[in-house]
Amino acid sequence: MAQTRNDSDLVQFTGFVVNYDSTKTIPFATIRISGTSRGTYSDMQGYFSFVAKRSDVLIFTCLGFEPKYFKVPSNTNGTKFKSVVAMVEDTFLMEDVVIIGRPTAEQLDYLFSRQKLPQSDYALAEQNLRRKPLSEMAENLPNDGYANASWKFNDYANKAYFNGQAQPIPVLDVFAWSKFLKALENGDLKRK
Repeated sequence: MAQTRNDSDLVQFTGFVVNYDSTKTIPFATIRISGTSRGTYSDMQGYFSFVAKRSDVLIFTCLGFEPKYFKVPSNTNGTKFKSVVAMVEDTFLMEDVVIIGRPTAEQLDYLFSRQKLPQSDYALAEQNLRRKPLSEMAENLPNDGYANASWKFNDYANKAYFNGQAQPIPVLDVFAWSKFLKALENGDLKRK
């Protein structure tokens, strides 16, 4: 099956996502192929790169910008295509916000003292808030998209922070060794 697959309609699509008004790059814009869950996002400099089919419709989205639809040209020469995608800032109106003063401590105390919880709900709340089951559930949960993206963004930030210089090696950190030796002398590292 791999022998018969036709890769002639695939292109390496690279480019930058910029603001239409100021041509400043837009970091972390989401790029998705329409009708699928495949895509990528732009990095801190607005650069993106991924493989797409010729004539695919791409959707560029970012908070504060109108969605941009982009069709990969079907008559491109070669296997690489470069483009700069300009997004327009979105203006929207929010609903009215009504601010109400908070109740006094006496009013809150009165309201909570008069509230009667059914015994079954109270027992369920106590059971759901026990520490051991909560910590076991937290340890067994896989990373979600937010955790993965946070790790990747922190990785980008660390690379940008140490850009052009060697990253420090923790094994050679004199201050870390000093803390370790003091903890060893004080007996803080003994098993309890």
